[in-house]
Amino acid sequence: MVRGGVFALFLAVCATPAAADISAFFASVAFDKAASLDSGPGFGIRWGNSSRMIGGETSLMIARPSRTGSLGDESTTAIFYEGRLMINVPTGTAIAPFVGVGLGAITVLSTDIPTSLNDTKDAQAALSAVSDTQTNRALSYGGGARYALSDKASLRVDIRRYSVFSVTALAKDALINQGLDAVEGETGIEVPDAAADQLRDNAIEEKTVAHNEFSIGINFSF
Repeated sequence: MVRGGVFALFLAVCATPAAADISAFFASVAFDKAASLDSGPGFGIRWGNSSRMIGGETSLMIARPSRTGSLGDESTTAIFYEGRLMINVPTGTAIAPFVGVGLGAITVLSTDIPTSLNDTKDAQAALSAVSDTQTNRALSYGGGARYALSDKASLRVDIRRYSVFSVTALAKDALINQGLDAVEGETGIEVPDAAADQLRDNAIEEKTVAHNEFSIGINFSF
């Protein structure tokens, strides 16, 4: 939180109230295979003071990747939210390149639950998917360019890479619980809570992943 506050303060110092920018964009997000997510489309908005030589902006993007789960191909939602420091390179032409670094978080929501479930096994798998929601801090860096369409509007293209500090792999709680129930049913011995919790903790694996974004949109300055 301290680092996030310092970063936000730095953006506030760099910003100036003389002008503001807002842009809407569409993106293609290539998710790291280690995150068990397929590439998917995204859309979002950016706002702030990003067109000054040194400026900042806030970005919000929603992506819709899919992954292969116990119910087949399952859709999910990923939310990217961060603040960015922007450095623009003046060229004196209609094309204005820029680079930027950001700090924020990526939230992957639980898998969408199908509207119809065939049997109890499908229902258990769907309920297990509810616990998949996870939020991880991320550092991003990249660049792009604006192409002036008018005094206030420009076409903006971005290429960005997100380095996720850690992504917790899905803990198979439902399968573990079923295994514990089977052991207790066959042996009549109740597994201690501490042992069960340790088993669940061991089913969680920390992974470092990187996602890539290519986006194109329209930027308005006012």
